[in-house]
Amino acid sequence: MKEKPLVSIVVPCYNAAKYLAACVNSVVAQDYGNWECILINDGSRDETLEILIEFAAQNPKLKVFTQENAGLSSTRNRGIESAAGDLLFFLDSDDVLSTDALHILVSAYENNDIVSGITVNSTFTDHKITKVSHLLHPKEGDVTFINDDFEVLIRTMESGLSPVAQNRLYRKEFLDKNNLRFRPGILHEDELWFFETMLVAQNVKFVNKETYFYRIDNQGSITQNVSDRNLDSYIKVMEEIVQKYARNPRFGTVAAWYAVYIKKIFLDFAIREESKLSSGIFERLESALKESYVSLDGKNLLSFNNSVYYRTLNTLSLQPFPIIKKYFFKNPVNSLRKIKRVLQIRQLQK
Repeated sequence: MKEKPLVSIVVPCYNAAKYLAACVNSVVAQDYGNWECILINDGSRDETLEILIEFAAQNPKLKVFTQENAGLSSTRNRGIESAAGDLLFFLDSDDVLSTDALHILVSAYENNDIVSGITVNSTFTDHKITKVSHLLHPKEGDVTFINDDFEVLIRTMESGLSPVAQNRLYRKEFLDKNNLRFRPGILHEDELWFFETMLVAQNVKFVNKETYFYRIDNQGSITQNVSDRNLDSYIKVMEEIVQKYARNPRFGTVAAWYAVYIKKIFLDFAIREESKLSSGIFERLESALKESYVSLDGKNLLSFNNSVYYRTLNTLSLQPFPIIKKYFFKNPVNSLRKIKRVLQIRQLQK
């Protein structure tokens, strides 16, 4: 690897005219100079393309592509294919980098496949960034996972790590060697991307420094607009993990457990957003849970309390949604009330 490797920053842009100046200016302001920025207009209906062309005319390191609307996954994939860099970084068009983001991440690169900084949930007013909270990061702060035994995925199941694609520096050779690309046509594609990249990565470094400001006040974000497609996409992520990995001897055990982790996420979502979803999607949910069921018999990957929880949730997932809703709870099993709930769910099997 070069002493100062080229970093390819991929920025998918869809109807982002309102936010582009702040995003692109944060790239241009980086104190690490060896970068290119691939800006892809994904069929925007506002002034996005015009703004991108204007920026690119001022800086040759800004490279503009345009296409018919294809969605976030396909746009990121085009960015990967177009990248000339040794390292790859995904930036959303409504977010902003700290001035030293690339310098921090590249300095920590060494021989890691992936390097992550801290993402700050933020609001933006009058060119001022207000920090609200942090996305989940390892409690150790600075830590490198060798990841020979799927330590990153296990840590995620135990205590949570944010399953996002952005604010991570990826070794391009690692992505190409493992044919890692985003699945087109779904929402919440980062859930699957996180699983697939962390499943095969070696030496994953987390850096205890803020490098990325994630805009939480964008009303156009998918996190602000709920529909059946959200739940269907979560289900498709689970189905792919089961079909492609849980039945593969190399990955079977951790993939089976992680599929239950995804069940926890989307069952919590379905219960919370039930009033916004159709009866048809709940029929799809019940069918998919039965067809994608994989037993967790055998080795415990997690702590005792979390192992009990995941096995219990896996059992509960075979029930009709009203029963799931009645008995569902979040891990870990750390109270008498939750122990009682575990026993009640076990009785459902009989």
